[in-house]
Amino acid sequence: DATVSAQAKLRRIVEVFSQDLRSAVLGGIAATPYPSGRGSISFALLEGGAGYPVLPHDSGSNDSFKQAAEVKIVVLASVPDQIGITPGDFVLMVNNAGDGVILPVTQVNRVGGEPNRWHVVHAGCGNTIDYTPNTLLFRVRILGFRYDPIGRQLVYREGRGDEVDEVPVAFDLDRFELHYVYEAAFGDTVTDPSGDNYTPSYDFTNPTSAPPYQVTQGTTGKVYSLRRLSVTLEASFLSRGRRFSRTYTSQVELSSNQAKRILACR
Repeated sequence: DATVSAQAKLRRIVEVFSQDLRSAVLGGIAATPYPSGRGSISFALLEGGAGYPVLPHDSGSNDSFKQAAEVKIVVLASVPDQIGITPGDFVLMVNNAGDGVILPVTQVNRVGGEPNRWHVVHAGCGNTIDYTPNTLLFRVRILGFRYDPIGRQLVYREGRGDEVDEVPVAFDLDRFELHYVYEAAFGDTVTDPSGDNYTPSYDFTNPTSAPPYQVTQGTTGKVYSLRRLSVTLEASFLSRGRRFSRTYTSQVELSSNQAKRILACR
């Protein structure tokens, strides 16, 4: 009947969404193409294989590395086609501190006089994060979901900003809501921690970036880490002349080996 059909529809939507999220590189929540909060979320899916080792910037300091518009990587390749990264791709660089940044590739060039060394150029923005030993570079596909309350639909976008069109993936939804569940030692949890009592503070209702991986509660000093997402969908339908509403909620566990934060480059 209509009730069973509505419930099955909501369950299928959550299953597709959850499958993509579980495949996110290092389980990290990103800030592009959408800021991540209660009504939208972004993440990156691995496109290539294992990450390429990143070398320190020639001039040494972390400030110089953070501002540079290229990354030097080690690849056993003689021609660019063997690398698997081309202009137009996106890459995710993650350092050993758990910070990540998504970079749009504009060029891939051989480093002169250095065999198996290549520059991945991302003109227009810097590396953004600090260099640490064991920094890695991955080729990724960036995507996001956003709820459109006016159109009552869930839309999907792959790529950055307004460069690509949104694609509707679910219709006639009265609600799509995400909640971010943080966990401390001994299973103590808090959902969507915000306000002056948590550091760093984050606005989940009006997000501008990505939620922090860890927050500290001011009164107790407890440290909470992002462990799972709670996804809620609601749809209404007519049955025998009356309107009914059905809600479906599911939780998605995030990787315990996740990046602490994934930033857009700047």
